Amino acid sequence: MAENEIFIEDEVLALDDSTDEQVDDLNYTNLVGFVQGRYKRAEDYREQDEDRWVRAYRNYRGLYGPDVQFTEAEKSRVFIKITKTKTLAAYGQIVDVLFSANKFPISIEPTELPEGVESSVHLDPKAPENVETEPEQDLESPYGFANDGKQLPKGATEESLLEKLGPLDDKLRDVENLESGAGVTPSAINFSPAMVAAKSMEKKIIDQLQESGANKHLRSTAFEMSLFGTGVMKGPFAVDKEYPNWDENGEYNPVYKTMPQVSNVSVWNFYPDPDASNMDEAQYVIERHKMSRSQLRALKRRPYFREMVIEDAIDAGENYHKKDWEDDLSDYSNEQTVERYEVLEYWGMCDVEMLQDQGIEIPKEVKEFDEIQINAWVCNGKLIRVVLNPFKPATIPYMAVPYELNPYSFFGVGLAENMDDTQTLMNGFMRM
Repeated sequence: MAENEIFIEDEVLALDDSTDEQVDDLNYTNLVGFVQGRYKRAEDYREQDEDRWVRAYRNYRGLYGPDVQFTEAEKSRVFIKITKTKTLAAYGQIVDVLFSANKFPISIEPTELPEGVESSVHLDPKAPENVETEPEQDLESPYGFANDGKQLPKGATEESLLEKLGPLDDKLRDVENLESGAGVTPSAINFSPAMVAAKSMEKKIIDQLQESGANKHLRSTAFEMSLFGTGVMKGPFAVDKEYPNWDENGEYNPVYKTMPQVSNVSVWNFYPDPDASNMDEAQYVIERHKMSRSQLRALKRRPYFREMVIEDAIDAGENYHKKDWEDDLSDYSNEQTVERYEVLEYWGMCDVEMLQDQGIEIPKEVKEFDEIQINAWVCNGKLIRVVLNPFKPATIPYMAVPYELNPYSFFGVGLAENMDDTQTLMNGFMRM
């Protein structure tokens, strides 16, 4: 295929790398402007939300803002940290509920009417059709006899006896006289294929999430949800995790396994569609990254990132600009020069016609659509990655959870904002 052409590899549609990015990427300036324009619009819209978050953060830290004026009679600068106490209490209660079972709070249960598999089956060995008639003298005693090898172990239950049988689905596959539904007689043996499949899936998902540190990210999300009113999670994404391993000769030979990974996204770096009140209505979402040279170069090892364009973006120099709220969050002296790169990660809809106008060839499989979901990364005015949304069905991989629902706004109301008036009154009385 030609250079800079959209190609399909492993069912993923992506923009190919460039050999001469200074010339070829001129064709994609409109797509870069499209992403930056939507980012600017989302940034302007949430300006009032940023003011609320800054005030909530100051109350949490016990810091007076520039809007507080002290009189000559007020010698004290005392700040009663009631907001911090209440916020940490709410955060602790949320964490206790989420991790009450000491694992990631997720469970898989079969539906009431599972499709493609029986909800439950049973076998009754003492049913009339399953009992073979033999001469009376050959019938064994129903109670057995001593040392016949059929003694029940102490403390045996129905579940423990079934576990000794091993995976019943394999054993019952060739068993005749299986009937749908649960058995109603005391001698019936019940088996639930849907439940076994659901629990096996749950165990695997929880093991993988624990390997990726999902508990830590969920705790960070719960904290920002309590303090600022909104917590954001991202994922899951498939990533290759390195496990240390040394062979018999003492040489390092790591093992790589593909694992799902979820992460917390700070609400400060989350820019949703300003016309949406929840993620279901959002047409797009933009995440703002603050990356060093090493982090930016590490993107080249991830699938479908354009290596030559990344190097050109690095050569253009650091382009990170601090926001006003970053100085309010910092406890150190204000430093305007930041040796970092600003990278915008866009997830959302894009018109197929606009992609075609950029000279990007669209496969016939998606030409019939008016718009498609894409994932685009922009740094220093260059497209370092463009792929069609790899999720099936296409979805934006972000989840935003409010602490207190604000039905007319995307961002929720946090506990610190609810404590604002109480905090102000207590500080005023204490200063007097």
